[in-house]
Amino acid sequence: MAGGGSGSFGMPPTPTAAPMLKPKKGEGGMQLGKPKGALGGASLLQAMVDDGEVLPSKAAGVPEPSPTSAGASAMGKSAPITLTCDEKLVISLKRDGGLDSMEVKGDLQLLVTDASYGKALLPLKLGANPGFQFKTHPNINKQLFASSSQIGLKDPARPFPTGQSLGVVKWRLQTTDESMVPLLVTCWPSQTAPDAWDVTLEYELTKQLELHDMLVSIPIPPEVSHTISNAEVGQATYSRREGALQWSVPLVDSSNASATIEFSVSGAPSADAIFPISISFSSRKTLCEMAVDEVLSAEDNSQLPFSLTTMLTVESYTIS
Repeated sequence: MAGGGSGSFGMPPTPTAAPMLKPKKGEGGMQLGKPKGALGGASLLQAMVDDGEVLPSKAAGVPEPSPTSAGASAMGKSAPITLTCDEKLVISLKRDGGLDSMEVKGDLQLLVTDASYGKALLPLKLGANPGFQFKTHPNINKQLFASSSQIGLKDPARPFPTGQSLGVVKWRLQTTDESMVPLLVTCWPSQTAPDAWDVTLEYELTKQLELHDMLVSIPIPPEVSHTISNAEVGQATYSRREGALQWSVPLVDSSNASATIEFSVSGAPSADAIFPISISFSSRKTLCEMAVDEVLSAEDNSQLPFSLTTMLTVESYTIS
């Protein structure tokens, strides 16, 4: 039962991002003194943006990033073997620059939905992955994985369980090497008066990745006034609900690998008022270099149909 399955944890073609508008100089994210009365659909949506209920990227109709369906057979989601690669980042940067700590946690889940395809073998293609540590499930043949990067059961005559997702391999990286951070965000506050600050914040993409729905959230207490001077890309708005200035960019890639936002605050006795800054994004490619081009039968090495979903997300990313 040969199937058509090939795929990797690489990046599939991505639709072009919606145009990204800059806020006008001196314009914040909320407007006061709006006339009362019923709002039409577009006006209601904009009002929700102004109140921080909807982020501008969502209001602009930018689609949510969907997991990569690479390596899927013609059977698509109904493929009898489903692979799910999930990777999470925990990053802590110092406000004066430099990486405090970074952790990458990932795992590969295998789900068999048709018992006749249960006897499977997964040949993985691994990159150099310096610093990464891998650990296989107790029922996986560790010697086979160590020698040839293949995922198979200790007893090849046994099938994988049906209808039960199994984490076949996990990986982890802990580092203080700043070059490993896929998106560096740096903040430069400059004091202009005893309680006033001009702030420039910059992001820099350091890896060959496409990052979706990047959001930088900068806390600004209610008693502190602010003015947004310029955002080179994306949208900048103030969320009253979150009590934060939020800079959102639907897509960060090689075309906008570096950009800044400039704003000022007054009524803040120190720069501590705008920290900690939090960042989030997602990607359809993992930092761990790993690819799955085929799934084979453990009985005769014939190709088996499968689907693959890959997602990298931020569990926590702060500058404090």
